[in-house]
Amino acid sequence: MAQQNPQLEQIFRQLSATPVVRAQFQQQKKLAALNRTFVSSGSVLFSEQQGVLWQIRQPVVADLIVTPGKLVQKTQRTYSQIEMDKSPYAAVANMFLQLMSGNQIALARNFNLVSVHYTAGQWKLSLTPKSSLFKTLFVRVEAQGGQYVDRIVITEQAGNATVIQFSQHNPQPQTLTAAEHALFQLAK
Repeated sequence: MAQQNPQLEQIFRQLSATPVVRAQFQQQKKLAALNRTFVSSGSVLFSEQQGVLWQIRQPVVADLIVTPGKLVQKTQRTYSQIEMDKSPYAAVANMFLQLMSGNQIALARNFNLVSVHYTAGQWKLSLTPKSSLFKTLFVRVEAQGGQYVDRIVITEQAGNATVIQFSQHNPQPQTLTAAEHALFQLAK
């Protein structure tokens, strides 16, 4: 990604300006081979200092805790932990962390910028994978938003696609609740 792209600089400056954001999400994953779409929803918390916490509530209840070093999945009965550099799923989770935090340098290591549009607070960017790990997973990643990330579309290999829609963004409170903090501690 070109460091000198002023539109891209503006987008990442905007994303990195808010240290804590909570939102609702709905994810639709279309599996081409099965001709089916799976929908999940819940809430997401982005903390610049801690990472990303996905609290899935439909169709199952699970917490995904993403930090730069680990991905932890916790359900009522199970708990698993994956080192970030050992799993493609962890790499995907880390991409969300890099995007939501406006970490342009980390994203540039793994992706090429295909296009960027920025007008009056609305932005859209399109990325293609650079690293061999991401090339095995993605064809393209598109993100759009305003002050925050509103939508991410991931076009995967084999014709699969994932669309994640974010809504009801809230930058308050800036401090984590005791329960949120405890979940992030699982990924330490």
